[in-house]
Amino acid sequence: MNDIQLNSGYRMPRLGLGTWALRGKRAEESVYEAIKTGYRLIDTAACYGNEENVGNGVRRAVTEGIVSREELFVTTKLMPRQVTVPEKAIEESLEALSIGYIDLMLVHQPGTNDEEIYHALERAVSMGKIRSIGISNFDTAEEFMRINKVASIPPSVVQNENHPLHQNTKLQEYVSQYGTVVESWAPFGGRGFTHMILGNDTIRSIAEAHGKTAAQTVIRWHLQAGYIVIPGSGRPAHIRENYAVSDFELSDDQMRRIAGLDGQTTVMD
Repeated sequence: MNDIQLNSGYRMPRLGLGTWALRGKRAEESVYEAIKTGYRLIDTAACYGNEENVGNGVRRAVTEGIVSREELFVTTKLMPRQVTVPEKAIEESLEALSIGYIDLMLVHQPGTNDEEIYHALERAVSMGKIRSIGISNFDTAEEFMRINKVASIPPSVVQNENHPLHQNTKLQEYVSQYGTVVESWAPFGGRGFTHMILGNDTIRSIAEAHGKTAAQTVIRWHLQAGYIVIPGSGRPAHIRENYAVSDFELSDDQMRRIAGLDGQTTVMD
């Protein structure tokens, strides 16, 4: 999978493993399996309660020589309503992960102290604890600009709900002027909506044309549409399936057909 140049100067893989539903040993094993498969981007968050497990999986893969730490890109997030002292929360994530530094840290969603947290992330960048920073669940250009206009370091990433039925095209176009990229959580719809995407007639017909699964087709759409995408799974077979999307390409017509699905539904974090 191609990576992407962030406005921070670092490169970020465009296909990764999301871990929000993974806990305990299952989270560790899934991260380890993903890295063995070829994934180099791993996404977690303080509120997921699995940073330690994610770190265990990363260190295990590094210790076994499967990959070097520098080849991996680990993202975590801070939730405003759960953070009173941002500097302390950053240190807690660093300690839980125990991987030396954090590649990308996001403000998990808007909140009363989100600007304070963002400034703490900026200070952590200057100290070498974090390499890139950004925001998550800031859904509009206005919400993005509320942070961007007070930032000394512009957000590298906006991680939002994004899938064929709820596309972020306008936001993607807007933030690109600041070198910011959009990352997709819930790439298959999430929380009971997955069947609406993976069972969609348009998606299924395109998948059949390529001899691929609906999930692979959706991931391929995300990549060709310019998004970073982090499908989550705790099943090794699905982790491997989701990664196997580099051997086919959607045509312009197929991309237009999927673009036409936008607006049918939305899910909320």
